[in-house]
Amino acid sequence: MKRIDTSIAVLLISISVLLSGCKEDYTLPVDFRLGFSIDKKPVVNGSLTIESISLRLNSINIQGYREIGEDVFFKRTFNPPEVFAVSPNSSGETIKFDIPQGVYNPIFFTLVFQPDANEAQLLDDIEEWLEKLDDDDDDDDDDDDDDDLDELQEDLGEIIDDYLDKVKPCILVKGRFSSNMTVKHVILAINDPLSFQILSLDRNNDREVILEKGIVNTGNLKFDPSYWFSVITPEMLNNAFIGLSDNKQYIFLSKYINSNIYNAVFNRIEESTSLTINE
Repeated sequence: MKRIDTSIAVLLISISVLLSGCKEDYTLPVDFRLGFSIDKKPVVNGSLTIESISLRLNSINIQGYREIGEDVFFKRTFNPPEVFAVSPNSSGETIKFDIPQGVYNPIFFTLVFQPDANEAQLLDDIEEWLEKLDDDDDDDDDDDDDDDLDELQEDLGEIIDDYLDKVKPCILVKGRFSSNMTVKHVILAINDPLSFQILSLDRNNDREVILEKGIVNTGNLKFDPSYWFSVITPEMLNNAFIGLSDNKQYIFLSKYINSNIYNAVFNRIEESTSLTINE
């Protein structure tokens, strides 16, 4: 009888150790590295080339639900806000996270952007420029049209220069638009409070993803400018108001200037941003 009791005790202890070991395994972090990329599909039928995308982030929040182990909720805060840049031929800097291993279904990454308050310094200049533009539209004197247009374009060029020099917006996209044997530089500036919640998928587009110990787990957060601008035609970009600076033409897209194009593009950014785990 004593021998049986001893055997039961050993069995219970073994089970306890196994359960304890499993629990410990699922609290251990994996090496996870988040990178950024730009989809290389042609943009506006190949007439628009994206040169870079910059993100000014306040934090990245992770919300993950595991099949075994506790669910995961944590925030990576950047203090001060940090700018991450990516170009079509470079993923730029990666962000390292310690995330508990396990099978997640689903796991979300939320990018929380930080607006730059320095934009407010330029709002008076932008408002004054818009008033001049309205006055020019109301002016029926054809003799002064060319001079007024040149002045408006040069004034806008100065605003663009100041913006690029003084403001680090939430999202800044730079590109080149080629049409009719001319090249115009495209600047898309988004500087409103915003956050993007992105559902992570595996290489097979399945929402169940596995983070494993012993390997470098990667996340590829991809932006798709081809989709952003899919509702924009070359004619719309050619009809956008341009700014002139150092003999270069600029198409500045913001909620204040060329806002029709800006709004159409902005509304398509979050829904087309994807995150693939261990592709």
